[in-house]
Amino acid sequence: MARTRKRFIAGAECPACQASDTLMLLITETVSGEPDEQVECVSCHHRFTEQDKKPQQEPATTSAKAVKDDNVIGIFKPE
Repeated sequence: MARTRKRFIAGAECPACQASDTLMLLITETVSGEPDEQVECVSCHHRFTEQDKKPQQEPATTSAKAVKDDNVIGIFKPE
């Protein structure tokens, strides 16, 4: 069963109705255990997610993930 937690975001302004201090963060834990986060305005019921704002990116290749910084001394790998 999915569990939903509600948290209000202090000082935030709704992008739809511009009401202040009305945004609520809904965190729903899915069956797979991954959190699903949505923001809802309690005044106008406008809902959005952070994924709505981000453009879809192509997966990076393994060569792009490699660290190519001359200032890196080492990478910590706990065992």
